[in-house]
Amino acid sequence: MTEQQLEHYIIQYRSTVFRLAYSIVKNREDADDITQDAFMKLYISEISFERDENVKAWLIRVTINLSKDLLKSGWRRHRAELTDDIPFESSREELLLDSVKKLKADYSIIIYLFYYERYTVNEIARLRNTTSAAVRTKLTRARGQLRKLLSKEDLF
Repeated sequence: MTEQQLEHYIIQYRSTVFRLAYSIVKNREDADDITQDAFMKLYISEISFERDENVKAWLIRVTINLSKDLLKSGWRRHRAELTDDIPFESSREELLLDSVKKLKADYSIIIYLFYYERYTVNEIARLRNTTSAAVRTKLTRARGQLRKLLSKEDLF
């Protein structure tokens, strides 16, 4: 892969990769690191892609794997969290993000891909190497948990 191709993919998919990583690890600095690692893996990979959509799917899969690996790492469990103060237009949006961040990683990934990236259930199933039924089940459970969290905050 040439540096020009990599630059094109970074411009095109940087925000998608970052938002996905952030939705999983819930920390801006870790999400930045994962984003950088994902694009480095793309640059050194010897895989040839037929279309840009294949690159996007590959980056999403790599981002999910890197994020899960970070969450499983031993040093992460023994460190203090820094808070991320993200400015929102309304406190309602901030409460929604806080509620999504409280979901299990699998659920927040599904919510992100479905609502933010606008993937279909079948596309998410392919990206996650699972069945459409499993994705629908997780999506339903994630919505239920999110509904409970939001009802406690009087948002729903």
